Amino acid sequence: MTPRINILSLLLAASPFMAQGSQAQDAPAPKCAMKPAFQQADKDAPGKFTPVWADAAGNLMFIEKLNVNTDGTRRSYAVDDFWGQTRALNNLCNAMSDACAGLDEPGLRARRIATQSAAQANWPADQLAKTRLSPSIIPLKNGKPCPAVDGYLVSATALHIAKVTDVCDLNSYVDALKTPALVIPKSKPGQPSQFQARNVRVGDLVAAMRIDQSQPLMAVVGDSGPVDSLGEASIAMNGRLLGKAAEPVNYKEVKTWVVPRTFVLIFAGSRNTAQPYLSTDRIDPDAGERFQAWGGVARAQSCVADYLKAKPN
Repeated sequence: MTPRINILSLLLAASPFMAQGSQAQDAPAPKCAMKPAFQQADKDAPGKFTPVWADAAGNLMFIEKLNVNTDGTRRSYAVDDFWGQTRALNNLCNAMSDACAGLDEPGLRARRIATQSAAQANWPADQLAKTRLSPSIIPLKNGKPCPAVDGYLVSATALHIAKVTDVCDLNSYVDALKTPALVIPKSKPGQPSQFQARNVRVGDLVAAMRIDQSQPLMAVVGDSGPVDSLGEASIAMNGRLLGKAAEPVNYKEVKTWVVPRTFVLIFAGSRNTAQPYLSTDRIDPDAGERFQAWGGVARAQSCVADYLKAKPN
């Protein structure tokens, strides 16, 4: 005789899994709940701008590829490796107020020679002026760049420990090789940037995630940059987003560490001015807690979908 099948028992046994499946299907995707706030001038972006969105709490979000910022690391600039061809991680023109813009090959050669001659002469004021080194990048002490450390110039970041008065102390800055850090546009004289006007400053916490992945990275706003640029981060931040296991060798390699389009969320007003976030042991838990409270990966993915519908490229 064929045994009778108790259909009710089967249904009851399957009910927990059916319920879970039903709940998974019925659970609505989290809403992004962020809206366009302003258009940030961005010379590298299609259309020369990048939309920045905001939520009700004032947190800001954008999606952009990430170029590399090397400032603050011990290996950033070297006078004798001006172009970063062997060991320096940056081209020294990038530490100059004009970035050597518009110079032809003879002009670039003259700038290199002028800089190396000034360094050899211990930076006399008239020769230093000709180099156009920017004091916001290469800090000056007693009117001269800080003494070289292991053959490299000291480079500064806008985020630093305020109570450290020695501008030549590298430990007071964000180390681009160790700390995931974002760069935001600086303000113009007498005119706050759109970020500053919305209470986003250097020192605020950040969550970032490549739009083709689902692994978030916690970071800090570590520096300010050109008013017409958005989408730049430290070597450490880009390296982790790219899955790099070793430091770059020189500037030539650094230039290849550009991260594809990445979701970036800045937590407005999250900075700690008394004890700024300079290392991952404090950044990761504090930014991670804020990111989870905000909605985590699921909400980030929802925002990515909404943002790309509005600006696909």
